[in-house]
Amino acid sequence: MQLYVGIVGSILCILALAITLFKSGFGDSAKYKLLNLAGGSCLLYYAVVEHIIPFIILEAVWVLLPLITLLMTKKPVESPNQSR
Repeated sequence: MQLYVGIVGSILCILALAITLFKSGFGDSAKYKLLNLAGGSCLLYYAVVEHIIPFIILEAVWVLLPLITLLMTKKPVESPNQSR
């Protein structure tokens, strides 16, 4: 089963890269970050189960970076002059 999780993770990460190469601005979108987060998480699981230390390090960073950027994304703030 872990092999299938790894394959899905690879497909998701490749898909994110491919869309970025062909669609301008996609690399800044939440969808891109979520694809990388999902793909990286699958690959991290695979690496942990298979005890592949260098790959664990790579995928841990691959998961943390989009997660941090998603959490740091500023939400629009309402202007105090706007009436409700």
